[in-house]
Amino acid sequence: MLRDSHGTKGLQTRKSLVIRAAILALLTLSALELAFQLAFPHLPVAIIEQMPQFRARMGFRLDAEHGLQEYPAGEFVNYEISRSSGDLFKLTCLSPDDAPAFDSYRVSFQRDAHGFRNPEPWPDKVQTVIIGDSFTAAEAIVAPYWQGLADSLLALGLPGSGALQQQRLLEAFALPREPELVILAYFAGNDLQDSLTFHRQSQADEGSSSATGEQRSPLDYSVLFNIAYAFRSSVLREAEAPCHFPQLAQTEPPTPIAFYDVFLSSFALDSKTLRESEMFRITREAIGDMASTLQARGSQLILMYIPQKAELYWELLSDESKRAIFSGSKVFDASVEMSAVSANLRAQRDLLAELTAGLGIAFLDLTPALDDAVSAGEQPYFFADTHWNQTGHNIARIALLDFLNQSNLDM
Repeated sequence: MLRDSHGTKGLQTRKSLVIRAAILALLTLSALELAFQLAFPHLPVAIIEQMPQFRARMGFRLDAEHGLQEYPAGEFVNYEISRSSGDLFKLTCLSPDDAPAFDSYRVSFQRDAHGFRNPEPWPDKVQTVIIGDSFTAAEAIVAPYWQGLADSLLALGLPGSGALQQQRLLEAFALPREPELVILAYFAGNDLQDSLTFHRQSQADEGSSSATGEQRSPLDYSVLFNIAYAFRSSVLREAEAPCHFPQLAQTEPPTPIAFYDVFLSSFALDSKTLRESEMFRITREAIGDMASTLQARGSQLILMYIPQKAELYWELLSDESKRAIFSGSKVFDASVEMSAVSANLRAQRDLLAELTAGLGIAFLDLTPALDDAVSAGEQPYFFADTHWNQTGHNIARIALLDFLNQSNLDM
């Protein structure tokens, strides 16, 4: 009887210790979560940028009348761009250790009242407006391609936007200032998909761009959970099969190259399939609406085609490198042959050239200028990024100025 009593007391003591330890762990985790939430704006962007509360907590305007999210008004931006910067480090299996030598630099500017990179106050009337996505926002660039292009210029670069969102920027900010010239900077990597996503979100939420179309778990809002998830993803990535990046493009000297798999998936579509797709229809209609609106006002529109990195470098890779990328990519199913990538490299560009010819608007294809630069040994893209570096922006600026001069377009 005495033995049972001691055994019961021992069991109760162990249960009590476990409960206390669990409560202590819960309180500790809660305190850590609270501390992280309070320090949210100062945490690494790589961890918090995918969290549902990121934009609201970082000062983005989510209720703008045009239905698009605006970057924080008046924010002082001060980025350090180093060899470990770049989206491909988190989007592919690359490591900063793969990066070639790189001289770090800083990018500093202040956003205007709508989150763009323009001096204030905005002019009541403007000569030239440039509209585009992250290439035009140029967050990692000291001197964007549009800088100094015209005496009176408004740059409306919204990362993650496609032609459908850019049509709203035109209507909200450009048209009231009666521009003589509008340059629509079209990126072949994801503009089609960005417009399609926005279209579907708008339909799901009666025109609001805030709809995500997905259910959020409370864990999605937890900083601790996202830190643990990022660590797990990093460990799993390191444990996967050997990385198929970087590959060496056959330039002089050889250029280490990495592509974003999702962008490569666009080359699975031939011209006919792409022409008949919903995403091309949406983009075609948005560009057509912009063209007719500007033409009715006596303004000119230029569509400036920005190729993705793979369009420039794919044919400069050896067959062995192509096979490594193709077999290592997760976006191609068994029905897609590697030869389709080469066959469809220019499909999107050709369709847009055809579209602009039918609309009677100017078409500037930056591919030849960038091809020439690559052939001459220049590297217009960041190693671990899908975007141009300063060299790429300089090439685009010169090509755009030459096009404007040759076309006798007023600036």
